Amino acid sequence: MKSSRLLRRTESRSACHPGGCRGRGKGAATFRLADTGQQQEPTPRRVADDLVATLSLAEKIELTQQTQPALPRLGLPAADFTMRPATEGIESTFPLPLGLGSSWDPDLVARVGAAMADELRAAGGGGVREIPLVNPSYDPRHARNERGFGEDPLLCSKLGVVYALGLRGPEKAHPKTVPVVRHVDQLDRCAISPGFNLRVFNEYEMPVFRAVVETGGAAGIVLSQLMMEDYPALTAQLLQLVLRGWGDGETTIWSEKLPDRPLSSGGQALALRLGADGFMGGGRTVEAIFDACQRGEVTEAMITAAARRMLMMRLQLLAISAGPAHVDRKGHQDLVRRAARESIVLLRNDGLLPLLVGPGMRLAVIGPHGEGLADELSRRVTAQYVSGSDRVTVSGVDGEFELTEWRHGRFTLTSQTRTIEAFTDSDGTVTADGEPLEWQRVSHGIADAVALAREADVVVLAIGSNPALDDGNRDTLELPPQQHQLVRAVRAANPNVVLVVRSAYPYALRWEDTYLPAILWSAHPADEATADILFGDHAPSGRLPQTWHRTDDDLPPTLDYDLIQGSGTYMYQETEPLYPFGHGLTYTSFTYEDMDLSSRVINSHESVTVTVRVRNNGFRDCHEVVQLYTRQLNSQVRQPRKVLRDFRKVLIPARGSRAVTFRLRAADLCFWDVTRDKWVVETALHEVFVGSSSAKAAASAVLDVHGKTLPPRILAGTARTAHSYDESMGLALVDISSEAGPVVTAAKDGAWLGLLGYDPSGCRSWSLTASNAGDDPVPVELRCGAPDGRLLGTVLVPPTTDRRRYAVATGSLMPLDEISDLFVVFPEQGPWITRIGFA
Repeated sequence: MKSSRLLRRTESRSACHPGGCRGRGKGAATFRLADTGQQQEPTPRRVADDLVATLSLAEKIELTQQTQPALPRLGLPAADFTMRPATEGIESTFPLPLGLGSSWDPDLVARVGAAMADELRAAGGGGVREIPLVNPSYDPRHARNERGFGEDPLLCSKLGVVYALGLRGPEKAHPKTVPVVRHVDQLDRCAISPGFNLRVFNEYEMPVFRAVVETGGAAGIVLSQLMMEDYPALTAQLLQLVLRGWGDGETTIWSEKLPDRPLSSGGQALALRLGADGFMGGGRTVEAIFDACQRGEVTEAMITAAARRMLMMRLQLLAISAGPAHVDRKGHQDLVRRAARESIVLLRNDGLLPLLVGPGMRLAVIGPHGEGLADELSRRVTAQYVSGSDRVTVSGVDGEFELTEWRHGRFTLTSQTRTIEAFTDSDGTVTADGEPLEWQRVSHGIADAVALAREADVVVLAIGSNPALDDGNRDTLELPPQQHQLVRAVRAANPNVVLVVRSAYPYALRWEDTYLPAILWSAHPADEATADILFGDHAPSGRLPQTWHRTDDDLPPTLDYDLIQGSGTYMYQETEPLYPFGHGLTYTSFTYEDMDLSSRVINSHESVTVTVRVRNNGFRDCHEVVQLYTRQLNSQVRQPRKVLRDFRKVLIPARGSRAVTFRLRAADLCFWDVTRDKWVVETALHEVFVGSSSAKAAASAVLDVHGKTLPPRILAGTARTAHSYDESMGLALVDISSEAGPVVTAAKDGAWLGLLGYDPSGCRSWSLTASNAGDDPVPVELRCGAPDGRLLGTVLVPPTTDRRRYAVATGSLMPLDEISDLFVVFPEQGPWITRIGFA
């Protein structure tokens, strides 16, 4: 293979080069494979070590660019690191991550990733691919909800890892594609969005990215130019203390240019000093880096380290072309059908499903997503279709249009020749392309739907979202009014309604859950798979990858990322969900029997085996997703109400049973201690339970874990870093300065941070190390019990003229001699706080 010849050739050349061993770095030999003789092909790491020592400074700088020239004397062709979506060039229509997440099937997701890689190589477009992976979802109203696998870090990690490894292939030295994780740059929300919380950051934000990098699925990580240039100290700590510690330390880190921000010469040098290896997103930076090196702003050693990692990725990119690519098109079609079926979740069923098909059976298929489904159902029964949407004429435009409301105040008007997107402004005016739009109804879609529903035996009502209009955060979980009115009218005409929901996010279906006998959901447009489920050819096996809430009131009013304080996701939610995380029905019922723990007491370095027998009570083979959760029963800090620890998707034969076994480590039960900035396994009791969803504990037991006893939280004579709080509201992490430490500020008036369970005995004064760029002193309060509780003291932060010039401001403190929850409250925005002291 070409890449193999290159590896052997360059090894021979560099071996006799006087500087062939320089540039390897201290300890590099520990990463090498053992010397097993001349027959072993050298690794990309060894080749990169040897090659980089032969390069000039100018050549090393070229290696930091997105497009790199050829190096004929080394046998290296030109390279292009332009990053493309993993789905670009794929012929097969696999579900997006949210659909794969609802499968709860790591084996399936791994096969999808591998199939996508084969299709990319066959199309000649492997290259650098963006892993479609984002943080677990905090809030179902958030934009791009479909790009994540769900709301749980373990589920997202397991599926993200196998997806990335499938894309990369089994051989790291000869990958099928070079996957990179792009959306680590969403971590800038911890700096620019309210709600930063150290526990959330470590326990919820980072596990998915860490898992994908540590297992070798990701060859690179992309951070935004905004992170590099606006939050350099935060980025430095993120790179040096977090990202570089994952995997083997060889992961390439990119700085990606923002479309609306120009490149600056200082910004390129800064990115290299922080630890970036390359630059992505357009614009050449060779001259700027060379000049910065001449000025001493960046050293050649920094450039060499970056060039070496980039060279390793370049060798991987070159190795992609080695060997023919074979695509099993029929096998991929079968895989698409399987993935589509497993993405479907049966939310509710009062016995209407599966449909009992008999002679003369008449189906009415209604709704904006019903046309293709009607075609599929017509293969088995008589099925008639109407959209349920009004037909209208538009002022100044020829022809009739079908008017559909996909989101609140967002419409499409579709004719045979064109589609118009329309929006309702805040004043109620409907516009298209910025111009007012008026229409007049020609026919009433709901009336047509009601007429058809009355004549049918069963109605299949297909509603949901339109991906073309899903480009921003939603204001509500409710169905758009037009679709909700359609559902109610059809149900009044015929009680036998199967609601088929296709959407990239959950809805609040309270009315539908009360009055409709059956509800299916899919994040994927799967007409054939839906027909299979409706007719019972396959039993549904999908499970919800995120919670479906009853009302908007179950969520915080705004997108605040402190899910602990905001009771976000199933882990902290206190209200009863409509459909819980992990929920999904099938065409049988299961009983959980004989749950057993191999031990009821373990130490922090030990593990326990959890075994449960699951029995199928029905008369057909069906899949069950057996889910293992834990809940810490006693702790010094607030703990999640439940946390997913493992899961198994198993096929259980009719009237039969299977034993399902999990291994639960005490280390899995750790949490991030904000007072000491480290993971800790606390001495505590844990409830261990298994079931078919996060809300259904079918069997449980108590596990006694002997770990650390956390020291009392004593305040007198101590100083807390400002970001080491337990909970917050409206607070943002501004930056982490090497001199000042972590810096937080109020993103809105009335923001607060909570120090919970502290002993303030003996404290008579308190202080803030803070800056204030305003002209007047700004008050900061300390309150007891609640953010609006008893006032203990106030500190006035004086003007410091400079954002990054910090001074200590002190205030008196009312005596308090009992363990209490304390809240630092910011009545108004302004101060940047780095430390809180108690004397």
